[in-house]
Amino acid sequence: MQELVGRLTSLDPEASETLKVITYFDHLVEGRVGVETMVRGAALLSGTVAGLARGGTAIRVDPAGARLPAGAGELAVATDSSAWPQRDCGDGAFVWLERSGPAHANDAMVLERLAHSVTVTRPGAPDGAGQQSLEVLLDATSAAGERDRATARLGLEPRTRLTVVAAARSTSLTALQPAALASARMATAYGLVTAVLVRGDVTDDLGLGAGPGAGPGDVRAGVGEPVTADRLPESWAGALLALRVTSERDPVVRVGDLGLLAHAVEAADHTAIPPADVAGVERAVAHGWSVGALESLADAESVRAVARAAGLHHSTLQARLADLPHHLGFEVTSGRGRARLHTALIVRRAGGARFG
Repeated sequence: MQELVGRLTSLDPEASETLKVITYFDHLVEGRVGVETMVRGAALLSGTVAGLARGGTAIRVDPAGARLPAGAGELAVATDSSAWPQRDCGDGAFVWLERSGPAHANDAMVLERLAHSVTVTRPGAPDGAGQQSLEVLLDATSAAGERDRATARLGLEPRTRLTVVAAARSTSLTALQPAALASARMATAYGLVTAVLVRGDVTDDLGLGAGPGAGPGDVRAGVGEPVTADRLPESWAGALLALRVTSERDPVVRVGDLGLLAHAVEAADHTAIPPADVAGVERAVAHGWSVGALESLADAESVRAVARAAGLHHSTLQARLADLPHHLGFEVTSGRGRARLHTALIVRRAGGARFG
């Protein structure tokens, strides 16, 4: 499938995007995610509110992944086939996209795959209850009653300390499975991410790392702060942020270790244009600087180490270092300059993170 997508991209970009939609929902079904995650994935893909009505209840999710209220008014409009595009799922269930104006190119395919995925999802499948309960607990918009029921299903005590771990690949969490209380495949704005709930804090003693047969780059995990069950959305948000700044150098990142860097990432998330220092890093990369070399420079490694990362002789690197401030917009020879470069690299990495 991936090879076919690559070939079609050069021939028909719209067709390749359609195949990506199919692949996306196939991954959701294979990961046995809950129907709410499927609806959330449809909203993220389409860029508009997506909904599911089934069994007298409804789920509505906005493009940012937040759960929306589903009152009688919304369902009445959704039931009117002339209002929004929708697709029947059988047994009285249906899905819809709250698209005003002309449909987007892949709206029909998103609806078709969402309807199919909801249809083939079997309530009560193995681990389904635990997965759906975790989805509810990680969603900050879940109603209090839903959260209480999910907490009870997982057997969690109100004062128990819990930690959420976010991973880009399931192999990253092999060593965590004995300690895991529940896991769920989550659709996020950055792709499909596995969330694992662990009792207590996640320490190095848990051996967080790749499982047997995992190759380089297979380990990518972000660790949230330990919290009580009512604050699990905070731990999940921190774990996801930490996952976004992982790299080959730092494959496992704890959000608690980021300090003010986490605030820098959050601030950049709410800006329309990249910060000036991040734009400077982009200029440096465009002029032949590798990210690895810039990371070595930010870590204050020796000129020879930076030269190795850049694939240059150290004498050649010395000459290029003189031009670097023109690209970055600041000097990197001082501690302050290296701190700015390190922060810019972290924010850039988080902004470009994509998983699944």
